Amino acid sequence: MMLWVILAVLGAVLFMGPKAKAQAAGWLERFIEKWAKFNSLDPALVYGVVMTESSGNPTATNPSDPSSGLMGVTPLIGRAYGGLSGSDLDVLSALLLPENNLKAGCGFLAHLKKLYGNKMPVSTWVQAYNLGQTKFNAGARVPEYSAKVMGFAAQWET
Repeated sequence: MMLWVILAVLGAVLFMGPKAKAQAAGWLERFIEKWAKFNSLDPALVYGVVMTESSGNPTATNPSDPSSGLMGVTPLIGRAYGGLSGSDLDVLSALLLPENNLKAGCGFLAHLKKLYGNKMPVSTWVQAYNLGQTKFNAGARVPEYSAKVMGFAAQWET
């Protein structure tokens, strides 16, 4: 049911006039700024992760993880950093709501910053968001991921 509501809202945005579209576009920036500030993160970095993970699409899903929403959050991260509960399917559905998704994703990103932020540049530790801590700690790296995140982060306008 919740998915239908999200799709209806997104569909309505497509048929808005230019002024209404500009006002509606600001919702993502407001959510990013709120959760970035709450977690002492740079909103440009959060924006970079959002655009890399979902292209800004709150209904994005990746069945191979599985993950969903703006920041491509998995059920494990949703439970640990978003305070969500229930089956994996319930958590994935709840993560389609931008508020839940950004709360969980920014919480995890802040955790990674605390772990690695003083030891390496952000362009390195942000890869742990994509890989997970276990693979990252084992030495796995995805420089293409961080290049994409940092490229989008550079486009952030305050």
